[in-house]
Amino acid sequence: MEKPGRDARLRYSSRVPINRLSLLLVGTILGWSVACQRPAPGPPTGSYPENVVVVLVDALRADHMSTFGYRRRTTPFIDRMAAGGVVFEHARSQASCTFPSVNSIFTSRYPGPFLRQAEGQMGIPETMPAIAGILQSSGFHTTAVSASLIVRATPTDYNPNGGFGRGFDTFVERCAWRHGDCVNNKVFRQLDTIEEPFFLYIHYLEPHANYQPPENYPLHFAQPYEGYDFIRDGDPNPIAKMLYDGGPTIDLSDGDIQHLVDLYDDEIRAFDGIFKRLIDRLRDQGLLERTLIVLASDHGEEFLEHGHITHCRGIWSTLSHVPLIFWVPGVEAGSRVQGAVENIDIVPTVLDYLGIPTDGFGFQGKSLRPIIEGRDARQRFAFADQGKYRSVDDGRFHLIFDGADKTATLFDIDADPLEQHDLYAPDHPAVAPLTKALNDWLAANGQALKFDEALAAARAKEEELRSLGYLQ
Repeated sequence: MEKPGRDARLRYSSRVPINRLSLLLVGTILGWSVACQRPAPGPPTGSYPENVVVVLVDALRADHMSTFGYRRRTTPFIDRMAAGGVVFEHARSQASCTFPSVNSIFTSRYPGPFLRQAEGQMGIPETMPAIAGILQSSGFHTTAVSASLIVRATPTDYNPNGGFGRGFDTFVERCAWRHGDCVNNKVFRQLDTIEEPFFLYIHYLEPHANYQPPENYPLHFAQPYEGYDFIRDGDPNPIAKMLYDGGPTIDLSDGDIQHLVDLYDDEIRAFDGIFKRLIDRLRDQGLLERTLIVLASDHGEEFLEHGHITHCRGIWSTLSHVPLIFWVPGVEAGSRVQGAVENIDIVPTVLDYLGIPTDGFGFQGKSLRPIIEGRDARQRFAFADQGKYRSVDDGRFHLIFDGADKTATLFDIDADPLEQHDLYAPDHPAVAPLTKALNDWLAANGQALKFDEALAAARAKEEELRSLGYLQ
């Protein structure tokens, strides 16, 4: 099927045979063993933060936030807040779908085990320690408020078994598929009665498609539009149906796609105001100065930069470069970290600041506290796993391996953040260290000798999501 003409945005990067990467088929395979939970440590005391709030913003691209240098002022409040926090410039999500990205965040594990669950299972496996249960066992009151149809305790059409509620004393789902004002109102009710210490997980749906900013938030970027009704409504699904499901051909212009982008940016601006209301409420209740706050996202969003729309179809930076900001009481504010970090680092970092040991949980992420406090300048790598793609980046260069076509691409994510210019060459100085890091990661995660099995599991889960209507 002929794809809409988008000039540079639809140019696929040239791809080089993966045999030039010389992937090492090492024999050591690390199973996805899960350590039993040890006796719970005591609650945090002394100088530790007393409470934790993790804010997950669904489908939020870092490069569309003014906090991260975007040309539009989409996040004025977060910009100001960032001056009092720690901003990670090169954070990467481990997948570009809500499932299994959130699973990885909750458990500090790479996506492989979640993709191999039985049909219909998307939640956290019963044997796998996750942040809510760990904190609950440590004396925290645990609450979630989620607008997601995936991240739920109970079933939906998109998630037939729920499965995200383990470890939460309260899991509020009554804002499913609704705007952040609904979520905030439920959160505020919880804050009226919740006892300290508490862990609060909040899952906002802005700016997930459809891109429809709340009516009570003014539009800052979208202009009057004369064209397709579905574009006016911020609905990318007819484009997805054309690209992936044999839908009718749509003659798209740059202006059509730009209007979707404008509405997406307006949703981000709306979320900025919604987040301000949350922070104001925490401040008004005297909680802000003793609460660790994390702002993160599960994945980004594509607008045909690589021939795709929405998410779940790749791991380019448009889909996997996500915001990550920590506000930690007592930690010197205003730093911006340039190195590569991962969403699976969130939980070990939170527990480190709470004074809760992480041994025995099987975490694959690492605490960012040594980086935040200037005690660790070692090179780190960030990895992502979605469908047929595996990737590694070092905070400057991003190497993407297409496991089905056995090809690789390399991008300079500082000079080319939309990843339009493939730099892969065997003698490029970034190729050897990134290749070794990717080989080591594949081996450690049991994929080096069983990559075809991993691809088959990913395809099976994609087909399951498609059958549920989550994917076209």
